[in-house]
Amino acid sequence: MRVETYSDRYFQDVVKLVENFHKEAFGEYDDLFDSDSLTETIKSADHSNVFLMIVDETCQGILHGACFKSPTSGKQIFQEIIWYVNEPFRRYGVRLLRETEKLLKLSGVSIMIMAVLENSKTEKLKRFYKRLGFKLMETHYVRSL
Repeated sequence: MRVETYSDRYFQDVVKLVENFHKEAFGEYDDLFDSDSLTETIKSADHSNVFLMIVDETCQGILHGACFKSPTSGKQIFQEIIWYVNEPFRRYGVRLLRETEKLLKLSGVSIMIMAVLENSKTEKLKRFYKRLGFKLMETHYVRSL
């Protein structure tokens, strides 16, 4: 298992990963999945913030986010948008997170924000993040308009 930033070589794997994530966890919040929109998003994304977990030359996990500068401290922040690992490879998920942290730190990021969807093993994930040194920051609410 290795972690690397996105390349078009894994385009189809990434599409399938995001589709799996949507079905498993995110669909409850946004029931529309548009593969054309996903394709456009992947092609126009800042690929330096898309970390892929490669196992046997296929992409089996993704940790993608957005980087921005804190308006109050000037520190670089990485805000996770999606962290998903295909079911048979979940034992590598923590390694994906840890390797991504190392790569982000090397690129100057000093704060990492991770999300917990309220419909996906919420208490277990919250305990997991606390064990890794994360602190609860805020709660979001969503509704369709």
